[in-house]
Amino acid sequence: MPSSGVGDWQQGRISNRLGRVLELNSDGKVNQFAVVADATWQYFRDGEITASYTWNDTRDNTSFHGNVANTATLVQLVKDDPRNLGTLTYSDNHFRNKVVFYGTLPSFFGITLGVRYTGIGGTRYSLLSGGNTNADFVGTNDLAYVFDRNSPELPANVRAGLQALLDNPDASQSLKDYINTYSGRIAQRNGGINGFFGVVDIRALKRFRIHKTHAIEVSADIFNFANLLNRNRGTNRSLGSQVLYALGVPAATGNAALPGFSQATQQYNYRVNNSGGRYALGRSVPGSAGRPL
Repeated sequence: MPSSGVGDWQQGRISNRLGRVLELNSDGKVNQFAVVADATWQYFRDGEITASYTWNDTRDNTSFHGNVANTATLVQLVKDDPRNLGTLTYSDNHFRNKVVFYGTLPSFFGITLGVRYTGIGGTRYSLLSGGNTNADFVGTNDLAYVFDRNSPELPANVRAGLQALLDNPDASQSLKDYINTYSGRIAQRNGGINGFFGVVDIRALKRFRIHKTHAIEVSADIFNFANLLNRNRGTNRSLGSQVLYALGVPAATGNAALPGFSQATQQYNYRVNNSGGRYALGRSVPGSAGRPL
């Protein structure tokens, strides 16, 4: 392993006269279970309420569905050999709960007002090592080893970095829980659990009858109404895959810089590269006009 910490996958070949062998197989496996409950109530004239709830569980050994070997490796998060599909964990497509509610008031003067709420929770994300630590030519598919902060052998900079993340009041609690759960071992693929987030949309619609069964509808929509009133509401603070470390330690406080990989100890030199900040995602507030029917 060179001092940069970037391994050369070609050195792992049986022979330098052999490039690579691509094998198409069907080792992918997915187990998906879901329970859906929905109901509709027409409570007065054309006023109606529709609601649905979904409980879901999706686990697989790879979330890639295609036929390109390189791409399959890029998205398959692993602790060692990316060809090993022997572990079934939560899927990239997993969510736990989903709620959809839609209601309309009885129309008046040809105007219909409606409100829709959609929310989803329990999506998953992973912790990445920040380096190509298994030397498979892909630097974005390596699961992180979560160092035990109580270990006396842990470098001081890593201990301080992890503790600072956990002590950060603005850091995601979900990320803190993920780190604490897998302390002292390799993080499980998609072991991070996001919370439940939803948005409210509002629609007003007016119908103009022009001839017999023909009419023109004009509508106005406000998407993510709560975010319009308060920018801190109606946001999605779900996390995607988080890079926990980076390789190499810059010079600081009189200490010399450390390379990505130490030839003396035959170990990687890590630094914590994540502050645990949340990502608030909102949506814009567009409008729309109707069409002839």
